[in-house]
Amino acid sequence: MFASQLATVFVLAQLVLSQTPVFQYKEWVSIGCQGDSATARALHHLVTGFSANMTVEICLDACAAAGFPLGGLEFGHECFCGNTLLYVYPQRDENCFLPCVGNASELCGGPDGLSLYQFADTPFTTGPPSPVFSYKNWVLWACIDQGPEFPFRPLDPIADDEMSVGKCLDGCAAAGHNAAGLQNGQSCFCNSVVNDGSEQPDGWQSTDNSDCQKPCLDNATETCGGLPQGVGIEGAISAYVTCDFFSNSQC
Repeated sequence: MFASQLATVFVLAQLVLSQTPVFQYKEWVSIGCQGDSATARALHHLVTGFSANMTVEICLDACAAAGFPLGGLEFGHECFCGNTLLYVYPQRDENCFLPCVGNASELCGGPDGLSLYQFADTPFTTGPPSPVFSYKNWVLWACIDQGPEFPFRPLDPIADDEMSVGKCLDGCAAAGHNAAGLQNGQSCFCNSVVNDGSEQPDGWQSTDNSDCQKPCLDNATETCGGLPQGVGIEGAISAYVTCDFFSNSQC
């Protein structure tokens, strides 16, 4: 019995020792084990389609192809990219200990531990995203509940992964609208609203700004609304109006 247990421990030890971090791949360099959270992601772009055979190389090639300076692996099979390290959760390298499902000799992060890589010393920013309060002739009205309708889309469609506040507002302006809303980091909606004297568009109800903290997919330093709150329950909207909506515009 003892000999069998000892043999099992030896085999497990050999497996652990055989798994090593990939310190460099092409122009990517490891910058350590970074903490992560499902509710406040360190990197904003999730790479899909490779979870069954994930390796460090597959993840970093995907991030490079998308033009991101940061890439990270988690839970052995998840891959994230970003141009901003949104939340900094330092961890010890021992917390990134799970083998990659596509190559068990490599390490692909851990539970809430991100094996983080940087591409060729490309600069990146740190810190959570923040609202864009004004842009050209537009101002942020508030973070609002999903309630009001935004029935229109920008004149020229904007791909989800290219969404930013500026692109949404420019698209709505080109379509002749004076109201715009961003949601879930990737969706842009437009509307035309009238000031009835209340300085508040009809049906708009402001909510807590913390409900609109989803990073825009094309610019993770900006907020583009909130996440869906459940099945059939849409997230909050970062709502904008043009300056001429207000009766005594100070834009």
